[in-house]
Amino acid sequence: MLGKLKKSKFNLSKKQLYLIFPIFSFHLIGIISSLLRPKSGVEISLPLHLLRFFSWWSVHASILTILAVILIWRERKTTSPYFLQILVLVATLYNLVTLCFISAYFLTGKIKSYGFWLDLQLSSWHFVAPFLTIFYFYFYAQIDKLKEKLVKTLLLTLIFPFFYFFYTFTLAKIHRGDSKSSLFPYMEKYPYFIFEWITERKWYWLIINLLIASFILTLLCFLIILTKAIYDNRKVKSRKIFG
Repeated sequence: MLGKLKKSKFNLSKKQLYLIFPIFSFHLIGIISSLLRPKSGVEISLPLHLLRFFSWWSVHASILTILAVILIWRERKTTSPYFLQILVLVATLYNLVTLCFISAYFLTGKIKSYGFWLDLQLSSWHFVAPFLTIFYFYFYAQIDKLKEKLVKTLLLTLIFPFFYFFYTFTLAKIHRGDSKSSLFPYMEKYPYFIFEWITERKWYWLIINLLIASFILTLLCFLIILTKAIYDNRKVKSRKIFG
Protein backbone atom coordinates (compact mmCIF):
# COMPACT_ATOMS: atom_id res chain seq x y z
CA MET A 1 0.00 0.00 0.00
CA LEU A 2 2.80 2.38 0.95
CA GLY A 3 4.64 1.50 -2.25
CA LYS A 4 1.58 2.38 -4.35
CA LEU A 5 1.23 5.68 -2.51
CA LYS A 6 4.84 6.58 -3.24
CA LYS A 7 4.46 5.70 -6.90
CA SER A 8 1.33 7.86 -7.24
CA LYS A 9 3.27 10.95 -6.18
CA PHE A 10 5.87 12.94 -8.07
CA ASN A 11 8.53 15.46 -7.14
CA LEU A 12 7.81 19.10 -7.85
CA SER A 13 10.10 20.57 -10.47
CA LYS A 14 12.74 23.14 -9.50
CA LYS A 15 10.76 25.83 -11.32
CA GLN A 16 7.67 24.99 -9.27
CA LEU A 17 9.69 25.07 -6.06
CA TYR A 18 11.21 28.43 -7.05
CA LEU A 19 7.66 29.77 -7.31
CA ILE A 20 6.04 27.97 -4.37
CA PHE A 21 8.68 28.92 -1.80
CA PRO A 22 8.46 32.73 -2.29
CA ILE A 23 4.66 32.55 -2.63
CA PHE A 24 4.41 30.71 0.70
CA SER A 25 7.02 32.95 2.35
CA PHE A 26 5.60 36.32 1.23
CA HIS A 27 2.06 35.37 2.23
CA LEU A 28 3.14 33.92 5.59
CA ILE A 29 5.31 36.95 6.42
CA GLY A 30 2.41 39.20 5.43
CA ILE A 31 0.02 37.43 7.81
CA ILE A 32 2.52 37.39 10.69
CA SER A 33 3.41 41.06 10.18
CA SER A 34 -0.25 42.08 10.10
CA LEU A 35 -1.08 39.94 13.13
CA LEU A 36 1.81 41.32 15.21
CA ARG A 37 1.21 44.94 14.20
CA PRO A 38 -1.66 46.34 16.27
CA LYS A 39 -3.06 49.77 15.51
CA SER A 40 -0.78 52.43 16.98
CA GLY A 41 -2.03 54.62 19.80
CA VAL A 42 -4.68 52.11 20.91
CA GLU A 43 -4.59 49.85 23.94
CA ILE A 44 -4.37 46.27 22.69
CA SER A 45 -7.40 44.02 23.04
CA LEU A 46 -6.76 40.63 21.45
CA PRO A 47 -10.40 39.84 20.46
CA LEU A 48 -10.89 43.27 18.86
CA HIS A 49 -7.46 43.10 17.24
CA LEU A 50 -8.35 39.73 15.69
CA LEU A 51 -11.67 41.10 14.41
CA ARG A 52 -9.72 43.89 12.70
CA PHE A 53 -7.09 41.42 11.46
CA PHE A 54 -9.67 39.24 9.68
CA SER A 55 -11.35 42.27 8.11
CA TRP A 56 -8.50 42.58 5.60
CA TRP A 57 -9.01 40.90 2.23
CA SER A 58 -5.27 40.20 1.94
CA VAL A 59 -5.35 38.09 5.11
CA HIS A 60 -8.04 35.84 3.63
CA ALA A 61 -6.13 35.71 0.34
CA SER A 62 -2.97 34.65 2.15
CA ILE A 63 -4.72 31.99 4.26
CA LEU A 64 -6.26 30.45 1.13
CA THR A 65 -2.95 30.61 -0.75
CA ILE A 66 -0.96 29.04 2.11
CA LEU A 67 -3.52 26.22 2.38
CA ALA A 68 -3.28 25.68 -1.38
CA VAL A 69 0.55 25.54 -1.25
CA ILE A 70 0.47 23.04 1.64
CA LEU A 71 -1.98 20.80 -0.25
CA ILE A 72 0.07 21.07 -3.46
CA TRP A 73 3.13 19.94 -1.52
CA ARG A 74 1.30 17.11 0.25
CA GLU A 75 -0.67 15.79 -2.73
CA ARG A 76 1.88 15.86 -5.56
CA LYS A 77 -0.37 13.64 -7.66
CA THR A 78 -0.36 13.40 -11.45
CA THR A 79 -4.02 14.51 -11.40
CA SER A 80 -5.06 16.94 -8.68
CA PRO A 81 -8.35 16.28 -6.83
CA TYR A 82 -11.26 18.65 -7.41
CA PHE A 83 -10.95 20.26 -3.95
CA LEU A 84 -7.32 21.23 -4.58
CA GLN A 85 -8.10 22.57 -8.05
CA ILE A 86 -10.93 24.79 -6.80
CA LEU A 87 -8.85 25.93 -3.80
CA VAL A 88 -6.03 27.01 -6.13
CA LEU A 89 -8.60 28.76 -8.35
CA VAL A 90 -10.14 30.66 -5.42
CA ALA A 91 -6.67 31.61 -4.13
CA THR A 92 -5.83 32.91 -7.60
CA LEU A 93 -9.09 34.89 -7.71
CA TYR A 94 -8.38 36.42 -4.29
CA ASN A 95 -4.86 37.37 -5.34
CA LEU A 96 -6.14 38.91 -8.56
CA VAL A 97 -8.66 41.00 -6.62
CA THR A 98 -5.85 42.00 -4.22
CA LEU A 99 -3.92 43.37 -7.20
CA CYS A 100 -7.03 45.24 -8.35
CA PHE A 101 -7.60 46.71 -4.86
CA ILE A 102 -4.01 47.81 -4.40
CA SER A 103 -3.83 49.22 -7.93
CA ALA A 104 -7.01 51.24 -7.29
CA TYR A 105 -5.53 52.58 -4.05
CA PHE A 106 -2.27 53.40 -5.81
CA LEU A 107 -4.01 55.24 -8.67
CA THR A 108 -6.24 57.21 -6.28
CA GLY A 109 -3.32 58.12 -4.01
CA LYS A 110 -4.76 56.33 -0.97
CA ILE A 111 -1.65 54.23 -0.24
CA LYS A 112 0.11 55.38 2.93
CA SER A 113 3.81 55.12 3.70
CA TYR A 114 4.88 53.36 6.90
CA GLY A 115 8.65 53.52 6.51
CA PHE A 116 11.03 51.78 4.11
CA TRP A 117 11.09 48.25 5.57
CA LEU A 118 7.37 48.02 6.24
CA ASP A 119 6.60 49.49 2.81
CA LEU A 120 8.91 46.88 1.28
CA GLN A 121 7.14 44.07 3.15
CA LEU A 122 3.69 45.37 2.21
CA SER A 123 4.75 45.68 -1.45
CA SER A 124 5.98 42.08 -1.48
CA TRP A 125 2.69 41.00 0.15
CA HIS A 126 0.29 43.00 -2.04
CA PHE A 127 2.14 43.11 -5.36
CA VAL A 128 4.79 40.39 -5.66
CA ALA A 129 2.97 37.53 -3.87
CA PRO A 130 -0.29 37.93 -5.86
CA PHE A 131 1.63 38.17 -9.15
CA LEU A 132 3.62 35.00 -8.39
CA THR A 133 0.44 33.16 -7.34
CA ILE A 134 -1.31 34.05 -10.60
CA PHE A 135 1.85 33.12 -12.52
CA TYR A 136 1.92 29.70 -10.81
CA PHE A 137 -1.73 29.07 -11.65
CA TYR A 138 -1.26 29.65 -15.36
CA PHE A 139 1.96 27.65 -15.66
CA TYR A 140 1.42 24.72 -13.28
CA ALA A 141 -2.17 24.43 -11.95
CA GLN A 142 -4.59 21.80 -13.25
CA ILE A 143 -8.17 22.67 -14.24
CA ASP A 144 -9.49 19.51 -15.92
CA LYS A 145 -12.00 18.81 -13.12
CA LEU A 146 -12.98 22.48 -12.95
CA LYS A 147 -13.92 22.41 -16.63
CA GLU A 148 -15.91 19.20 -16.18
CA LYS A 149 -17.95 20.80 -13.37
CA LEU A 150 -17.88 24.39 -14.61
CA VAL A 151 -21.29 25.55 -13.31
CA LYS A 152 -20.67 23.97 -9.89
CA THR A 153 -17.22 25.56 -9.80
CA LEU A 154 -18.49 29.05 -10.61
CA LEU A 155 -21.15 28.79 -7.91
CA LEU A 156 -18.77 27.42 -5.25
CA THR A 157 -16.19 30.15 -5.84
CA LEU A 158 -18.75 32.73 -4.70
CA ILE A 159 -18.95 31.21 -1.20
CA PHE A 160 -15.61 32.60 -0.03
CA PRO A 161 -16.11 36.23 -1.21
CA PHE A 162 -19.66 36.28 0.19
CA PHE A 163 -18.42 35.00 3.54
CA TYR A 164 -15.84 37.79 3.59
CA PHE A 165 -18.39 40.44 2.57
CA PHE A 166 -20.93 39.48 5.24
CA TYR A 167 -18.16 39.32 7.84
CA THR A 168 -17.06 42.91 7.10
CA PHE A 169 -20.71 44.00 6.72
CA THR A 170 -21.50 42.62 10.19
CA LEU A 171 -18.49 44.41 11.69
CA ALA A 172 -19.65 47.65 10.05
CA LYS A 173 -23.08 47.27 11.66
CA ILE A 174 -21.42 46.74 15.05
CA HIS A 175 -19.06 49.65 14.39
CA ARG A 176 -21.81 52.01 13.12
CA GLY A 177 -19.24 54.80 12.74
CA ASP A 178 -19.99 55.61 16.37
CA SER A 179 -17.05 56.72 18.53
CA LYS A 180 -18.69 54.95 21.50
CA SER A 181 -18.49 51.58 19.72
CA SER A 182 -15.83 49.20 21.09
CA LEU A 183 -14.54 48.64 17.53
CA PHE A 184 -14.17 52.36 16.75
CA PRO A 185 -10.56 52.79 17.99
CA TYR A 186 -9.37 49.69 16.13
CA MET A 187 -10.70 50.11 12.62
CA GLU A 188 -12.58 52.26 10.20
CA LYS A 189 -16.19 51.32 9.50
CA TYR A 190 -15.21 49.63 6.24
CA PRO A 191 -11.74 48.25 5.38
CA TYR A 192 -12.03 49.44 1.73
CA PHE A 193 -13.83 52.45 0.29
CA ILE A 194 -15.69 50.33 -2.29
CA PHE A 195 -17.60 48.59 0.52
CA GLU A 196 -19.03 51.90 1.67
CA TRP A 197 -20.15 52.61 -1.90
CA ILE A 198 -21.86 49.19 -2.08
CA THR A 199 -23.56 49.11 1.32
CA GLU A 200 -24.34 52.68 2.38
CA ARG A 201 -27.47 52.90 0.24
CA LYS A 202 -31.09 51.80 0.36
CA TRP A 203 -31.68 48.06 0.70
CA TYR A 204 -32.68 47.54 -2.95
CA TRP A 205 -29.44 49.18 -4.11
CA LEU A 206 -27.54 46.85 -1.79
CA ILE A 207 -29.16 43.84 -3.48
CA ILE A 208 -28.46 45.26 -6.95
CA ASN A 209 -24.82 45.96 -6.03
CA LEU A 210 -24.39 42.45 -4.62
CA LEU A 211 -25.81 40.95 -7.80
CA ILE A 212 -23.44 43.07 -9.88
CA ALA A 213 -20.48 42.05 -7.67
CA SER A 214 -21.50 38.38 -7.97
CA PHE A 215 -21.67 38.69 -11.75
CA ILE A 216 -18.22 40.34 -11.89
CA LEU A 217 -16.64 37.66 -9.67
CA THR A 218 -18.30 34.86 -11.65
CA LEU A 219 -17.12 36.42 -14.91
CA LEU A 220 -13.60 36.76 -13.52
CA CYS A 221 -13.56 33.07 -12.53
CA PHE A 222 -14.86 32.07 -15.94
CA LEU A 223 -12.23 34.18 -17.70
CA ILE A 224 -9.47 32.77 -15.48
CA ILE A 225 -10.50 29.20 -16.37
CA LEU A 226 -10.98 30.08 -20.04
CA THR A 227 -7.61 31.80 -20.47
CA LYS A 228 -5.89 28.99 -18.55
CA ALA A 229 -7.54 26.38 -20.84
CA ILE A 230 -6.45 28.34 -23.94
CA TYR A 231 -2.90 28.54 -22.61
CA ASP A 232 -2.82 24.80 -21.80
CA ASN A 233 -4.10 23.91 -25.29
CA ARG A 234 -1.45 26.04 -26.95
CA LYS A 235 1.22 24.50 -24.72
CA VAL A 236 0.12 20.97 -25.73
CA LYS A 237 0.13 21.93 -29.44
CA SER A 238 3.60 23.47 -29.21
CA ARG A 239 4.91 20.29 -27.54
CA LYS A 240 3.50 18.19 -30.38
CA ILE A 241 5.12 20.47 -32.97
CA PHE A 242 8.52 20.82 -31.33
CA GLY A 243 8.51 17.56 -29.35
